[in-house]
Amino acid sequence: GDILILSLEHCPTGRSRRKLLLGEGVCVALWHISLSQDLPDLARKLAIWIGLSANNGPVYAGSPSSRRRLLDVKLDEGSTDSMLARALERGMEDERWLKVARVMVHLGADVTGVTASGRSMLLLALDKADADPQHFGELLSSLLDKLGDDVDHWEEPTVLIDENPAECPICMEVLWKSTPTSFVKFDGVSPHVMCAHFFCFDCASQQFMKQQSKELTEFECPICRAPATDVMPLPDIAINPRLWFQFLDVKGEGRIDKNTVVQTLEAMLPIDTEKLRECLQDHVWAQWDKVGDNVISEREFFDSGGLLEWVRRHQHELRAAEVRGPAPSLEKEPERWFKHWDAAKCGRLGKSEVLRGCCEAASVSSLDVKRIKALKDGIAPLWEKHATDDTVSRDRFLRKKVGNDLHNLCKEVSG
Repeated sequence: GDILILSLEHCPTGRSRRKLLLGEGVCVALWHISLSQDLPDLARKLAIWIGLSANNGPVYAGSPSSRRRLLDVKLDEGSTDSMLARALERGMEDERWLKVARVMVHLGADVTGVTASGRSMLLLALDKADADPQHFGELLSSLLDKLGDDVDHWEEPTVLIDENPAECPICMEVLWKSTPTSFVKFDGVSPHVMCAHFFCFDCASQQFMKQQSKELTEFECPICRAPATDVMPLPDIAINPRLWFQFLDVKGEGRIDKNTVVQTLEAMLPIDTEKLRECLQDHVWAQWDKVGDNVISEREFFDSGGLLEWVRRHQHELRAAEVRGPAPSLEKEPERWFKHWDAAKCGRLGKSEVLRGCCEAASVSSLDVKRIKALKDGIAPLWEKHATDDTVSRDRFLRKKVGNDLHNLCKEVSG
């Protein structure tokens, strides 16, 4: 262990340090030493070495040098927790380990894991931040910001097409862009909806003031007449997911029903309700509702692969799409199309980028399970023919006119 540490400290170049870190069992051994000998400074230093030496490429690219693989390396056979989870647990009592956790999150460690006791890291950090915001607030903010930011878009597509989105039932403005707001009641500490009807903020406020002018003691939803005491915008799930969950807990029983979930998602994201219901029926709801009781508990909400992570994935992709802007024509400008989706600027595309590009070109939402499968089935044989190391180079893409094949596929799938 000491020899390894000295070697890493005195490496003349990042390349030689990377070679050492990639040695079989090296990172596992050093993580174990830092834990067994209670050396948070060593753990923090190792995380920084990984950050400086390993690329931050996506996990699906298959590169053994990806930063994420070294940060999330399996510590023990059969264990379910990660180094980040262990650092977080120790950080409950020792602020030095909390600093380790912050560095690991910043560098891209997986934030969806659980502790040795099976508890969500997010829930653990959330509870601690409520009790001690000074020390845990920053970490919680980083965990929530990173949640859903690093996914394999081939396995978990997150493209949303702005078609047939929900509208405010009063003014017909698109809801997800208009601060979805609901009539609520205050029972105890947190406000919660009385029904699953959402309005744009302006219309909800006007309706509330109209009812106020009549000097009523109790107000009601303009659609279903459910009794309420106030109006309030849907809380920001990226900032306070627990408040978001409690806001939708109609009966205050620590769970959200399926209808409320559907109506809330269509109010906050550009989602076609019919496609969302089909997608939930197909497989997604079962991933969220692991118990199978047709409601989502707080624990299920925070679980890896749960509703919270699903929403954050799609929010990240919406933000990325806004930054990217629309792609050039795949048919007319294949080289520019390739460069548009080559976010890493490495001259290669993975299946995930190609699928995302084809979804946009064919106007296919990730909720459209059948057409996503059709795109994947069409991309797979092209991949077998043209890919090297699970990626396609720009030269191969242009020389073999792969763009033409993808354009024809998109045209066929879009109907």
